Amino acid sequence: MLKLKTFLALLVFVCLIFGVRAGIAQETVTIGINCPITGSYQDQGEDEVRAYKLAIEEVNKKGGILGEEVVYVIKDSETNAALSGKNAEELYDVHGAVMVTGGSASSEAIAQIAVAGERKKIYMCALSHSNATTGFEGSEQIINRYAFRWFNNAHQSAKAMASALLDAYGKDAKYFYITADYTWGWSVEKSTREVLEAAGTTTLGAVLAPLGEKSFVKYLLKAKQAQPDVLVLAEFGKDMVNCLQQAGAMGLSKDMKIVVPLMELGMARGAGAKYMEGVICSSVWEWQLADKYAGSKDFVTKFQDRYGRYPGSAAASAWVAIFQYADAVERAGTFQAEKVALALEDHKFTLLKDEEYFKAFDHQAVTSCVVLQGKAPEEMKNEWDFFNILAIVPGEKIAMTKAENPVVWKEDFN
Repeated sequence: MLKLKTFLALLVFVCLIFGVRAGIAQETVTIGINCPITGSYQDQGEDEVRAYKLAIEEVNKKGGILGEEVVYVIKDSETNAALSGKNAEELYDVHGAVMVTGGSASSEAIAQIAVAGERKKIYMCALSHSNATTGFEGSEQIINRYAFRWFNNAHQSAKAMASALLDAYGKDAKYFYITADYTWGWSVEKSTREVLEAAGTTTLGAVLAPLGEKSFVKYLLKAKQAQPDVLVLAEFGKDMVNCLQQAGAMGLSKDMKIVVPLMELGMARGAGAKYMEGVICSSVWEWQLADKYAGSKDFVTKFQDRYGRYPGSAAASAWVAIFQYADAVERAGTFQAEKVALALEDHKFTLLKDEEYFKAFDHQAVTSCVVLQGKAPEEMKNEWDFFNILAIVPGEKIAMTKAENPVVWKEDFN
């Protein structure tokens, strides 16, 4: 009899232990983080990861999402679209992620969006700038309804920069483009040319450079031969750093003005103040906005306290992805993807800047664009202070209309 009581007591104990463990397992929810920790855009990917970790910690401090603690799994996409897609499959299928986020190249984002659509799961883009990510670009018209992007697209950046470029260089200026040879670069060149040529500028030529190029000398020599007034470097990450430094070493900045349509803090640091001086560029967010917006001040302060450095726009995109996903789930009252997507659509929010929202018809954020110009080294207040802000262009002034972005959903939730 004693042995039976001992056995039953042990059985109850084991059941309690496994029950507690099962309860813990049910009280966590997984988010997949899929960023380039290596490759051409690794600096931006690393900054995203910093912000993701910090944002998830902040969400968990407030009780998690629907009472469930958020855990995460990180994958290195290596700035490679094919690998990015495979990583997303593993994050959804093996790790059970309710949402995947990340990417620093638009090709990575587009690959992950395809996977999210197949799984009917939410994907929150981080740094992605191609028009094709959330809309119409050539023949790419059908997009899935599970993806959302806060980052500006190329159309928004081009429209935001137009006034600054026309004021600085005039309507008669002649332009030459060195362009990254993939969806993002094509978008940037196309959008920038359309806006500037409509105002009267001339395009003398353009050359395509493969992603991951180390030497841009042959492309820069073609630009030099064309003798433009303005050289547009539609490059990003380490590629932009290499291209800008090599242009400076060749003395091109003495003969022509240099424009970088999309800038990121890590790129400015990589290129150095010497080569950033006078460069006109754009960004969806800069840390200096902490002086203007309470949400940015909160983000910058927490990021600095944790990492001892300023965040860039890549980090900002990660911050927004986590908080807006968490907020949408709470408002929907469920992790079910279709209901979360509906909660995100057209919902007005204020986080890092002024009021913003994801348009219901294409899931592109209506958000402001910051137009910047590189400071002279002696003007910098600290090692991160690369830019003067020329303008903050409201999102409503630069957002694509439905006529400009004639997308069709692959699925209908209603």
